[in-house]
Amino acid sequence: MTKQLMIYENVVPVNRNAHRDVSVRQTTSFDFARETNTVPIVDVEFIKVAVEMPILFAKTATGVAALALLGTQQDRNAFVAEDGNWTGRYVPAFFRRYPFVFALQEDGDRLTLCIDESYKGLNKDGKGERMFDSEGVETAYTKNVLRFVEEYQSTFNRSQAFCDRLLESGLLEEARIDYRLNDGTTGGVTGFMRVSVEKLRALPDEKVVEMFRNGDLDLIQLHLMSMQQVEPLVAKLVQPAAAVEEDKSAKKKGKSPSAEDATPSETMTN
Repeated sequence: MTKQLMIYENVVPVNRNAHRDVSVRQTTSFDFARETNTVPIVDVEFIKVAVEMPILFAKTATGVAALALLGTQQDRNAFVAEDGNWTGRYVPAFFRRYPFVFALQEDGDRLTLCIDESYKGLNKDGKGERMFDSEGVETAYTKNVLRFVEEYQSTFNRSQAFCDRLLESGLLEEARIDYRLNDGTTGGVTGFMRVSVEKLRALPDEKVVEMFRNGDLDLIQLHLMSMQQVEPLVAKLVQPAAAVEEDKSAKKKGKSPSAEDATPSETMTN
């Protein structure tokens, strides 16, 4: 299979024969997500995502999905550093389940656990966690992966129902995020939707009570609050670029950045 599901390159079903001798070595690198500026999120993630990333809604082939905005530039994830490390406090579950994913069978009724065989951590050298033992039985690692992916799928379906209710209620509207950088550069993010505050306030009382009871109102408030994260998100893209330019300037002058110029996270202590 070719490029699928945003970050997946070569998805194949997990097979006890084909993957009997395969181990999965976990890495701290998020290079696989470097060119992804949005990621699907589920309802239980809203509360953690909202303090770092704008929560948006977008149309998909199956309806409307909730997304976390990871960058205001196309194909640029502001949370992945040059060395591949994740710079945010929270890593979306969509990334944490990688290189595994569920795929729908052709009959449309069954889900199969799959793995991205392009993942660099796959090996037959015994490095990391084995997927099956010598007899072809699932290891505890594979069972834990399956449990996590199953839980993700369950919450994904519940989140999809929430998005469907937003669409049916007429609360979603096409939107655009505009920004202006300190150097005068301007830009915008389009192709998404957000909840209209005016339409929300115009709902009848009984509808508001219903949304409060089923938890939809909590998710909407987190979505609206998350829109305050647009400016910090833009800043995350500006700061690294500025640091690179400063480093180039220092090298031209024959000066290397000193420990005094480093941020607290870059300064080592005994």
